[in-house]
Amino acid sequence: MWGACLYAIWRGGWEERLTAIGIIAATYLTVLVRSPRAVRYDHPDLAVAAVDLILFFILVCIALKSRKFWPIWLSAMHGLTLFSHFAPFVPHVIPWAYYNATVLWAYPMTILLGFATYRHHHKQPENQVTLRNEEPWYKPVDFY
Repeated sequence: MWGACLYAIWRGGWEERLTAIGIIAATYLTVLVRSPRAVRYDHPDLAVAAVDLILFFILVCIALKSRKFWPIWLSAMHGLTLFSHFAPFVPHVIPWAYYNATVLWAYPMTILLGFATYRHHHKQPENQVTLRNEEPWYKPVDFY
């Protein structure tokens, strides 16, 4: 996770940077608010679900503002993670299944962020440096 997030902060556009910062912040907030190990995953952890809800809101805002397609996929993947917090309400769901459902989508999300950063970086012209308040690398097309 750290490799993809640092790569996104270093070489990504504003979408990749905000996503990486959101993922890192959500990871550390999740560690801070988790319930004790004895009762973890036996019942829904509302504090972790709240952190996931905040990250989902950030990812959806990025997807709505961005002109790129990958933030929609990342939002959908994290939406599945958020939806998995309802698993303990289903009868006969074992804690191991709840745990796997909540952490499963973190791996494809990290891979997607790394791939999106790679694509963003390699589509930039060689002489353009992308820092703050960057202009898009493409020119909008006027049809009229």
